[in-house]
Amino acid sequence: MTLPEPVERYLAHALPTGPPRGPAVALRMAGRVKLGAWLPFTAGEQCDGRSFVWRARVGPLHVTDRFAGGAGATEGRLLGRRRVFHAHGEDVSRSSAGRAALEAIWAPGALLPERGVSWRAESDELIVATWDVLPERPEVRLRIAPDGALRAVSALRWGNAGRSSFGYIPCGCEVVAERRFGDLVVPSAVTVGWWFGTPDYAPFFTARVEGLHVVP
Repeated sequence: MTLPEPVERYLAHALPTGPPRGPAVALRMAGRVKLGAWLPFTAGEQCDGRSFVWRARVGPLHVTDRFAGGAGATEGRLLGRRRVFHAHGEDVSRSSAGRAALEAIWAPGALLPERGVSWRAESDELIVATWDVLPERPEVRLRIAPDGALRAVSALRWGNAGRSSFGYIPCGCEVVAERRFGDLVVPSAVTVGWWFGTPDYAPFFTARVEGLHVVP
């Protein structure tokens, strides 16, 4: 399959040695998340562009976000024991599907055409990937540099940030830095927010990736 030149440029940059052994990656990160106030966190995650499990510690709170097989959930336990919140259902699952797609920036092997991803280029700097992350089919928009490095990523994601009801909201991140981890070159520092690219942009998450490897 012949891909548009900007797409080939991005994939060649992200996968300098060619397709990895599998689409999934495991990573370690640290940063700050806005839960009313900005709070520091550490987390580990496994993701493959269609599913994820994110396990974090925010002070005494242990948080697990997960999505697989079309179903998402989030849970918090105080000191890892007493459950203080749990959310699931259609709205959580649809929002989690959008998150799974956006986090494919850390698993570029999941974005190859043979993984069922359709690509188009809207310009030399803007490329768009589309694939099924049931129950959604998000369009993930990637802004790239002349050398193929990722500068930003966004998609319309199901949510209710700043609204009384759920709907599609632009959600995305600015890539602050990138780094090579083994055979992958991926973002190593990001700032994420709802209403991305609008005057209402509201960052709620900043993170730096401290380690990442392909999961065979």
